[in-house]
Amino acid sequence: MKNKVLILIPLVLLFVTTSCVKDLVFEGPATISNVSATPAAPKSTESVSVTAKVTDLKGVTSVNLFYRQATASAFTSVAMSSQANYTYSGTIPAQPMNAVVQYYIEVVNQNGMTSRYPANAPTQQASYTVGASTVIRLFVNEVFADGTKDATNPDWVELYNDSEIPVSLAGYKFYDGGNWTTKPKRVLGNLTIPAKGFLVISTEYNEEEVQFGLSTGGDAIYLDNASDVRVAELDFSSIALSGAKSYGRKPDGSNTLVVFNNPTKGTSNNNAN
Repeated sequence: MKNKVLILIPLVLLFVTTSCVKDLVFEGPATISNVSATPAAPKSTESVSVTAKVTDLKGVTSVNLFYRQATASAFTSVAMSSQANYTYSGTIPAQPMNAVVQYYIEVVNQNGMTSRYPANAPTQQASYTVGASTVIRLFVNEVFADGTKDATNPDWVELYNDSEIPVSLAGYKFYDGGNWTTKPKRVLGNLTIPAKGFLVISTEYNEEEVQFGLSTGGDAIYLDNASDVRVAELDFSSIALSGAKSYGRKPDGSNTLVVFNNPTKGTSNNNAN
């Protein structure tokens, strides 16, 4: 009997010791690894997908992505969704050009322990800088139809470039609703609209023959690119513009169209009236 007792006691002690060590090893915060942001150098029209591998044998209760522009004081929180292979993902929406975006990840496990990436967040963060979008957005922004029939104060059309890059109009085709079926479209030459800038195209005269003009009783203006794809237009066929008034978008590039008593040729419509 004594021999049997001597054999059993070490086995029990070994079992108890092993069990305690196993519990202590995994009572820590979750591990965050394989963090990536795609695209790494986003444009201002692109959102960024942040992914991370989160491992914790007992499971997690929350995985959140925090982000802000570097000039902001507070972070915005986004819950990251669970994917395959312990991967979580969250999205940072598109941010303005040149913005420096800071972000970090925070995980809380079922033991209530918190882990972050980077480890010293929110004091330290991961970051990226937003570049200029290459998307081209052009608008017929304002029209003036009650000009003189000479070069003193002719009709004009204002184009607005809502893009973040300059746009060359070489090869673009410009025409109004009154003469494009009977006269050739006006092909633009070496003209460039700066980013967020304006370009005014005025009536051209050849002695007494008007090559381009707008009707005060209503008209339309069209702009096609070099591939004959229409990229901008403004139809004011039901708008009377006599009395030196203009018609355009307020704010610039918007779908809100108003009559201006004081035209803003070549400048912003945002404060026009």
